[in-house]
Amino acid sequence: MARHEVKSFRVKINPSGKSVQVVIETELQKPYKFELTPDVNYPTVQDIEEKLKAALNHCVETYEKVDVSVFKERSYVSINVKDFINTRFSGNAG
Repeated sequence: MARHEVKSFRVKINPSGKSVQVVIETELQKPYKFELTPDVNYPTVQDIEEKLKAALNHCVETYEKVDVSVFKERSYVSINVKDFINTRFSGNAG
């Protein structure tokens, strides 16, 4: 996993209410884009939205870096912010 500075982000519930759309812009040329869905760890889209917004706001405010790994074959995204969040979300890269 590589650590990246979060320059900006967007986390919003899809109009259908079934998933959360996430865009994380870092120093990389191409932003991370995900479509995340509820699972055992985060049973509602509101849970996903709340956890990610809190973690990514923390990164922007404190200049903490984020680790992002995409596991396409298993349909999940792992997001780690040191001493704040270390979790995986069900979904796919967009």
